[in-house]
Amino acid sequence: MGLIARLQERVLGIAPWDASQISDEWFRAHFEYAAEVVNQWIGGVMDIPRSRFLNFGCGDGITDLSLVLRYGATSIHGVDVRREYEKLPRIAREQLGMRRVPTALSFQTIKSGDSLSQGSAQYDGIMSWSTFEHVRRDQLSLILEDLHACLRPGGYFFIQIEPLYFSAYGSHLRRYDETPWHHLLATEDELWKVIEAHQGPIDPAEVDFGFADFGVEGYKRFVFNEYKALNRLTADELVAFAKSAGFNVAREERRSLDISPPDSLLAQYPRDWLTNNEIFLLLRKG
Repeated sequence: MGLIARLQERVLGIAPWDASQISDEWFRAHFEYAAEVVNQWIGGVMDIPRSRFLNFGCGDGITDLSLVLRYGATSIHGVDVRREYEKLPRIAREQLGMRRVPTALSFQTIKSGDSLSQGSAQYDGIMSWSTFEHVRRDQLSLILEDLHACLRPGGYFFIQIEPLYFSAYGSHLRRYDETPWHHLLATEDELWKVIEAHQGPIDPAEVDFGFADFGVEGYKRFVFNEYKALNRLTADELVAFAKSAGFNVAREERRSLDISPPDSLLAQYPRDWLTNNEIFLLLRKG
């Protein structure tokens, strides 16, 4: 944020906002639900208004905005390989009637595998929402070690992943395909044909603000390429990678969908891989 924006906010305060204006379901899910979950996990062990945070994989920055407006965060730096956060001023204006984004937020575009620690601990807390399933597997250790170096001693790192790859909708393609575990049952070509043939509307909660950049058919190809790039991380592997990077597990919760895997998949994969849909993981730097 520029000096003028900081001076303006110092004099006038954070721009007024009105959550009753929210009309977009993707915005609502990230402004309300995601921010509430982060607050429940981080707010119980940290003083959010007095802490400096890093959001690894910040996306469009909606959750960060909510943490500032609803929970008093005063410093969040979001990083991502895409530049969706550049849409945040427009999104905040359209969904909340905000004239300007709070100066507590800053954002940065990074390349996959970029070091963020710069040789010193900079943050009191780190968060990551549905990001680590997209990190290249051969970079997981280095990235977690770098994030460990970013964190001050005693700091916390909250990670959420949903859906996990081997779960019923772990392909991240449910907006186009409602068949559970289809990505484990069909060939890649068969799966693409289902996506390509999809007609009609998509669940509004699954349509992000990047949809318009691609168009209907382009977005299909984009999300399918994202599916093919998934690292297929399991919850156990995530915990193991985190511990190897030097983190201690402070709290963990795994959630499952109420749906039974087919026998053919149970013969190939452990049941907990197939049923574990989501993980919440709170890590601490000793």
